Amino acid sequence: MLASCSYFRQHIDTARIEFEKGQPHLVMTMEDQCPDMFELFAYWMNERRNFDRYIDAAEASNSCKELHWDLVNLHLFAAQIDLPALQDCAMDAIQDVYLRCNWDINPKLINHVYKSCDPQESCRLRKWIVAMTAWTLGGVVSREMSKAIQRLFDQCPDFWAEYHSHTRKMAQTGLEGHFKNPQLRLPSNNLRNEERQFGFRQCSFHTHRSTVGQGRCPHTTSFSPSSSPYTDVYMESDSERGESRFGSRMVSPCSDTIPESDLETS
Repeated sequence: MLASCSYFRQHIDTARIEFEKGQPHLVMTMEDQCPDMFELFAYWMNERRNFDRYIDAAEASNSCKELHWDLVNLHLFAAQIDLPALQDCAMDAIQDVYLRCNWDINPKLINHVYKSCDPQESCRLRKWIVAMTAWTLGGVVSREMSKAIQRLFDQCPDFWAEYHSHTRKMAQTGLEGHFKNPQLRLPSNNLRNEERQFGFRQCSFHTHRSTVGQGRCPHTTSFSPSSSPYTDVYMESDSERGESRFGSRMVSPCSDTIPESDLETS
């Protein structure tokens, strides 16, 4: 971690040495960081892989909501310590959790990001939230959800402005917000890909979005065992290599719908 991230190098002076069974361990206190989030961080630092195994486990234990917040916090933490590849990996996992659970946008997430988070650090997450909001409102939405989002528009001027900008650009390109699902990450960045009507390009919500263009996502390059473990990449999953998945606006009988308590924003 010290070799990979300046954040930890800057905090090394506050670390202490503790001994366990005669072996020294470097202990660094991480204030205000959730242990479960840091477990995800440590896994990524060691393995440089996506979080599919954690999503699978969360599905099996019915704990996707908890994992969702851990991934959100991980994305923001990665932005704070300047690890863009980890930001992107966490963003991909957030998309995948919402897709697997067939969720609409969570108003509590909007409330947290737009009221409590630094705009620069949450920039990519904001773009995804806005796209998810357009997709959610374009489908069959409950009165409670509609009211919750409208309250957030009223309370968060930036959220309303970014939503308005997104829907205006969508209209200019002839794309339909209620068809274009931000949970769907297409397997390429090709602008001519007809699948763009239903999902977003592979790097639409990545930190390198403005520079990659229609090129290949830099994170899809697998590293060999001889490569540096601190290379700023992670391994793609089989699902990312294969065909994109097309979601449905229908809620399946087994979907984890958002309870009314999550619609409360104040």
